[in-house]
This record gives sequence, C-alpha cells and structure tokens, in this order.
Amino acid sequence: MSARTPIILLIVAATLLAYVLLFERDRPGRAEIDLRSGLLLESLVRERITGIRIAGGDERLVLAREGEGFDETWTLEEPKQAPADLRVVDDYLRNWEYAVPIRTLHSPSAEDLHNFGLDTPKAEVTFEMGRAKVRVSLGSGSPVHGGGYLRIDDGQQVAVVSDDVVALFDSTADEFEIKDDAGAPDLQQLVDAEKDASVAVP
Repeated sequence: MSARTPIILLIVAATLLAYVLLFERDRPGRAEIDLRSGLLLESLVRERITGIRIAGGDERLVLAREGEGFDETWTLEEPKQAPADLRVVDDYLRNWEYAVPIRTLHSPSAEDLHNFGLDTPKAEVTFEMGRAKVRVSLGSGSPVHGGGYLRIDDGQQVAVVSDDVVALFDSTADEFEIKDDAGAPDLQQLVDAEKDASVAVP
C-alpha cells in the first residue's frame, strides 16, 4: 500500500459523508417508511414537508411552508403571492398521506408505460422535504374502471389509484388561498345602525 492510499480513502469517505449530509439527511429513515408500509407514498412524512409543487398542462402552483407546530404557516408563491389556508393545505396533505393504491403493477414494460401515458405525464405533484423530493406523476391513460396510473419518482412500479387521488392533481391556487370573510357582518353598518338607534331614542 502506497503512502497516498490512506489520503485517497479519506477523500472518498469525506465525499460520501458530504453527499449524505447534503442529499440524504432530509429523507425519511427506514423506520418511518416501515410505519407507512402499504400506503401509496411510503416515503412521504408530513412533518418534513417544506414545499408542494403542482403542475398540469400550463398550470403551475407552488406552496411553501415556514415554521413548525403552532408557528407553521403556508404561502402561495405561484401563480401569485398570497397566504394559504392552513386547513386546506392540511386536508390536501392528509389525502395524499393516507392514500392507498387500488393495485400495484410491478416492473411494467416500456410499452406499458407508454400505454399508461407515463412516458409523457399529464400532471405531476412534487413534495419537497428539504433537499429530498417525492415526485408523483399522473399518466394520461385511464384504467378500465376509472381512476388513473401513477408513478413515484422514476420507480419501476406503477400504481392504479382512485378518482379521488386523481382529483388531487387538479387543485388550483384559488382553493388554497385564504378567502375573505364574505359572510361576516359589515362593521361599519353595525356602527351606523347603533348611531341611528341612539338618535331615535327620545
């Protein structure tokens, strides 16, 4: 063994460590994945999600999270800048978090992927967990009994899912944006009414 060998091994080890720290630290551990076994998105951990990207056709929607727990907030960043409704985001994430495949197709051929429309997906949802990402692609093909074909990242499996899961790809910015209190009373009208009532009293 030459004198340079330990130095080379040290450099290789440092490079691998840097890769793990940069790109793997935000991914869920084996225990977290095992707890979600059988669900559609086994590697999706709600508490780790920092952003959501929804893309379909010409539409692009980006949501970003700040803070944690009671301090957690979500913001629409595309197609417009606006605060997002935390309850709506929670419902959206919960629908993904507990979604289950109707069936899973293992090792489909290139022809199968083409027939399912997954070689040119019609929509994608990407969940960002720090530097880690989970990308879900929706094929343009339709199963015989409805629903859709999904592929997670570039995995070899294809999941057949229900119409409820397919509908999650159609979410719009208006659904996430905080709505005005349309049903709330006009405070100025209440003040004016009180003034009129006081004037009317003899």
